[in-house]
Amino acid sequence: MPLPADDVYLAAVEGGGTTFVASVARVVPLHTTDDEKTDDDAPDGSLGDDILRIGPTALQLLRTATFPAKDGDTGEIPNWTPAQILEATCSFLEQHLPASGRYAALGIATFGPAGVDPAQNSYGTILSGSPKREWRGVDLLTPIANACGLDGAGDCVGFDTDVNAPALAEFRHRCHLRQNNQSQHAGKPLTSLSYVTIGTGVGVGLVLNSLPVHGLMHPEGGHVAVQPLEGDAFEGYSWGTEKSPYGGVNTVEGVASSVALTERYLQMWKSGHGAADSTVSDASDAQAREVLGTLPDSHPIWEHAANAIANLCVSLLLLTSCQKIVLGGGVMKRTVLFGMVRKRVWILLNGYLDSVDELSEEGKLDDVIVPSSWESVGSGLAGAFALALDAYEKENGGDAKQSSKGNMREEQRKFTSGVLVGIGLSFGCALLTSLLGRGRLR
Repeated sequence: MPLPADDVYLAAVEGGGTTFVASVARVVPLHTTDDEKTDDDAPDGSLGDDILRIGPTALQLLRTATFPAKDGDTGEIPNWTPAQILEATCSFLEQHLPASGRYAALGIATFGPAGVDPAQNSYGTILSGSPKREWRGVDLLTPIANACGLDGAGDCVGFDTDVNAPALAEFRHRCHLRQNNQSQHAGKPLTSLSYVTIGTGVGVGLVLNSLPVHGLMHPEGGHVAVQPLEGDAFEGYSWGTEKSPYGGVNTVEGVASSVALTERYLQMWKSGHGAADSTVSDASDAQAREVLGTLPDSHPIWEHAANAIANLCVSLLLLTSCQKIVLGGGVMKRTVLFGMVRKRVWILLNGYLDSVDELSEEGKLDDVIVPSSWESVGSGLAGAFALALDAYEKENGGDAKQSSKGNMREEQRKFTSGVLVGIGLSFGCALLTSLLGRGRLR
């Protein structure tokens, strides 16, 4: 059923190598009372089951679907081809088109490496360096934009990685919250932020000087080398054998990704240092990686994960001097890792940056290394909507919430006009009745 044509409707797609998430939202007014509820360092971007807040803008999530969805009986995720996933995603977006026949804007946040430069022929595609072979060279942008009634090369479309997009969303959101809490951050505007997702792979998105970083391509911080823990004999994950820096040995992704953690777990079991589920054999299989959820917080693989993530955080602090590092992704749902990572960062920094107030004490890292604002909705989807919002604002020379407020003000104007007309008619009728009454008395 088509959506009404009067409001601002946005489409968003979070592209993963295993599943895609597609969503449709309507821009709605953000009430001042809601705007004042959130503190900068504990920002909850979800204001209810169907409201997503990104900075000064609120979105009502109308339709959301995952392709392919988990099998209801087995709980397993079917193995679809890229063509099947794209076809289902496009069909969903076409099914929920507004009555106007197009969405106001579209945002796509995808796994990488991806072509994010509109001036290049590779724009909107998955690049040949992707470890997901079946996705290499696949054009995401053209079919999805067409399904949304949009031109993929137009200004109403935003396309970026699933880490740069959440970085932009987190930056936009936290900047707004800081502005509303100026007494807590006097003289310290937020100008830089890193978003790190740790899941099947590890990705890094950067916003520096208030702008997303692209350069030659886009950041690929998940492949930087790390200092392993003493005595670590892990040989690196299997995805590192082809087109992976350092061969995937002693890199963040080669140690902390869910693939690497599962392969380490299997290696420990085979060497007699741990029990393993006999059904787990291939860590590249999404179902196999679910074994990680059964491990206790005390399992030694989490020490290796925390060390690799902490190495990345230290590199980001030293190279970019970023003010916030936001950690998200499936691996970080193991919340014990936040404390472990901060503790390891403090050790690795070795006092070098303690002249910086925010890094002068170990406890202050709680405000520097923080969780995502949208764990319930998903940072990738929030990032895709942030791309759509930016695309809409660039095209329309304003911001989406103002359009929503404009619609609300128009409704208020119509209502007020109606009330005034009603009052006028009532007054006129009363006056006429009074005059007629006087005439009869005479």
